[in-house]
Amino acid sequence: MKIALTTVGSTGDIQPFIALALTLQTAGHQVRVVSHPFHAEHFISRGIDFASCGPIVVQEDLNKLFDRMLNTKNPVRQVKILMDEAFFAEGETYFAQAKAATAGFDIAVSHMVDFLGQEAVSQNGIPGIGVILAPAAIPTRYAQPLRTPNLGSWLIPFWWALMRLALRPVDKRAMRYLKTLGGTRQDIRSFSALSPDLNLIAASPTLAPTYPDLPANFKQTGPWVLPEPAFEPAPGLVDFIARHPRPVIVSLGSMGGTHGEELTAKLLQAIKLAGQPAIIQSGYAGLFAENAPAHVHFVGYVPHGWLFSQGSCVVHHGGAGTSTAVCRAGIPSVILAFFADQPYFAENLEQLGIAPKILWNSRFTPARLAKRIQSAVADIAMQKRARKLQPQFLAEEGSLKALQLIENFGENVMAKKQAT
Repeated sequence: MKIALTTVGSTGDIQPFIALALTLQTAGHQVRVVSHPFHAEHFISRGIDFASCGPIVVQEDLNKLFDRMLNTKNPVRQVKILMDEAFFAEGETYFAQAKAATAGFDIAVSHMVDFLGQEAVSQNGIPGIGVILAPAAIPTRYAQPLRTPNLGSWLIPFWWALMRLALRPVDKRAMRYLKTLGGTRQDIRSFSALSPDLNLIAASPTLAPTYPDLPANFKQTGPWVLPEPAFEPAPGLVDFIARHPRPVIVSLGSMGGTHGEELTAKLLQAIKLAGQPAIIQSGYAGLFAENAPAHVHFVGYVPHGWLFSQGSCVVHHGGAGTSTAVCRAGIPSVILAFFADQPYFAENLEQLGIAPKILWNSRFTPARLAKRIQSAVADIAMQKRARKLQPQFLAEEGSLKALQLIENFGENVMAKKQAT
């Protein structure tokens, strides 16, 4: 089959699609990925056909965008900024290019917030599958929405209705914009309902469980984990780990914006107060200190599977991909959350007993982070739980389950075409 994949976002939104593309290609399918040119090399370097759509952005542009999002604590306002300045930036161009790139494909698989990619696929008459990386916004009578007070099960429907109402301006904004491109969708439910036919939840059922009332057109596959390449660590990194076994790992991914220097200073102070050695990944914010203390080592790209397996715990932002990688490494997490679905994963990690209480970036002080690091390192029960759950996480073969569901969906589509 000819399968188009459309996605937008940062590294955590892109890597699952790399994993899926490789799985589909291995199974003999023709795959093309449609996304912003910023991500092109990640796919092309792995032999995946890639179509660049929309504006050319650089790292600094993304960091400034994250700064603007963090200037407000209102999550709906954050989504609006993301939509206007990222998803719909030069949207006419992105849409036209995505429509051209997906023409002639049999089916498509689209990220939940890739509104333009979804619209391009729809206008090409291509049956589409939705992708959700965290089931946090799927309504259920068994649990209340993220960041709402627990006032009893009888209020759960009220909280979901209130969340939908809060997101309504975002939904309407998307519908208005898509109509300017010829869109005809009458209802958009951001972050929850995408395809009327099939939506894949690419998240660990251990870390991000769903409930018995999950709609029939949603299927949880498990995470789509990108196979890591053979890796040879730099001599300096090997030497540091030999001198400081099981250090704390700090990996904040795309978080930090343009405040890398300030964030680095606070992290160094926290590590000092915690009395632990640490390896800090530079990430999008470029975390680095010229005269770092001897018990701290800075690195750029190092595969998470290799790096996390060397640590005692990982300080991270609570993104879907990083949270899963830490669980697969069998060590605790310490969450320094910024926005989006990060508190969802932080809460679930804490409930599993493999992370201390969330620390919001807005309340981040070196002392507060140091206390959480010390807890994660010294709590023997937490360390044991992380190791005990590791085999369960490693057994989750999300990409293979997604392959089966996508193939079944595609076969039904092809059968209907032949019948007509």
